[in-house]
Amino acid sequence: MKPCEVNAQTHLDAYTHIALFDKKHRFNVGDVVRISKYKSIFAKGYTSNWSSELFKIAKLQVTNPVTYLLEDMKGKPILGGFYEQELQKVKYPDVYLVERVLRRKNDKVYVKWWGLNENSWIDKNNIV
Repeated sequence: MKPCEVNAQTHLDAYTHIALFDKKHRFNVGDVVRISKYKSIFAKGYTSNWSSELFKIAKLQVTNPVTYLLEDMKGKPILGGFYEQELQKVKYPDVYLVERVLRRKNDKVYVKWWGLNENSWIDKNNIV
């Protein structure tokens, strides 16, 4: 369609050939992801490049490129939007790492979770 042919009735037809937002997005709402840690360009080290804390995708913003709004596992929103390159999908979202065992009592253990602020009592059989 030529620019001179566009008028009030055909202005929506002029945008049908533009495929800005037809690209498939990698993550969906409800997916559990990790956030990449910020490092400078040539920074190397033995620490992981991804956060140990898990987040859930709350909203998908249709921008160019697509951005994602996150919330933590308690439902508290995280400030800012994140690009696809800054997120990594978690393969096993219900598995948490134990940093250390703090106490033992009968068949329960009091553990400190890796990357989380709270400690909790769990069954001894649930630790692998």
